[in-house]
Amino acid sequence: MTIINNKQLRLTAYGFDERSEEGFRMAFKGPGQGKALLVDENSAEFGIINMDAANSRRLLDQYERRYPGKPAIKLSVRPSENNDVLYVKKPASVDDMLAALNNLSKEIGEHAKAVENVLPDSDSGKLESKSLPKRASLRKKTSLYYNPKDYLQGEIHSAMEYAKTRGLAVEIWLMGDEASWKKIIILPGLKKILTSMNNKQLHAFCSLPKSHINSRVYRRNKKETSIIQDRIEREGRGMSFESFLWKIALYTSQGRLPHGTKLENAVCLKHWPNLTRLYPVVDSMRIATLMVGQSHSLPLIAKVLKIPAGRVFAFYSAAYAIGIAGGNQSTFEVDSHCMPQRHRDHSLLGSILKRLKKNTDSDTEVFA
Repeated sequence: MTIINNKQLRLTAYGFDERSEEGFRMAFKGPGQGKALLVDENSAEFGIINMDAANSRRLLDQYERRYPGKPAIKLSVRPSENNDVLYVKKPASVDDMLAALNNLSKEIGEHAKAVENVLPDSDSGKLESKSLPKRASLRKKTSLYYNPKDYLQGEIHSAMEYAKTRGLAVEIWLMGDEASWKKIIILPGLKKILTSMNNKQLHAFCSLPKSHINSRVYRRNKKETSIIQDRIEREGRGMSFESFLWKIALYTSQGRLPHGTKLENAVCLKHWPNLTRLYPVVDSMRIATLMVGQSHSLPLIAKVLKIPAGRVFAFYSAAYAIGIAGGNQSTFEVDSHCMPQRHRDHSLLGSILKRLKKNTDSDTEVFA
């Protein structure tokens, strides 16, 4: 059996060991003819979830927050209760896995058509009134937004403001699954942040509401701050405030927008971000090119670039967190020396944007 969709599916595995993940890779590469690829969380668009894992409920919640409304392939020894076409019974055969991938491809196609049905027709300028099917309508308007204050991101913002105002180090301690404390240390004198967590651990904490996290905050005095900063400066460790906040916002956003953002409003970047020093976002160069020095709505950017809206939302959330994104272009000064050269098709792209903007209804929402 082969995959019927021409688009390569990028999936990440939740709750599987290395041996199982290697089995997925071999199946995708061989019988799957490379139409699917197992990647890390930050590069994935969909997931494969082990429903028999001890923390399966948490894995499923984490997936639903990271990919709101996105279907996932679920594996379990228990039979499916609702005839889910994306369910695979263990032990999973290659044919069963590929059948699930085919069904996932079909759902993606149906979702894409549904989204097009609520977008302005670029030829006629008329808005279709067709409704979304049940699967595509899962991502309701409320799920498009998140409040950073409800997550670790808000705690970090507050701690950083205190540290910068007082000139004192602040430590955030988080209780991990293995009953050990993980640390985030904010050093205002060096404008650096250290953490004892790897990206996977940090991402897990960012995905949880703050009310579900066991945390403590310690504010160091001047002597303690000086000792810590001297040691870190000698060792040359840590990352910049900007790089850390960017990553935290990406992990927390999961394709959503900060509370208060209006989809119909045009937004832009204050200056070109140093993408080589920031945690990578797929298509970040293309998104930034449309946002530097020119204002467009986020759904319009996603439509012009033909990429998932959630990817644009995540980029905006990260840029907003570090203070380089906003909605009033006239107050911004473009830092042109680090911008890429204008593309020869820039004027054509501008014409397309102008035409689409005229045809875009202010109440239209684009879903990733």
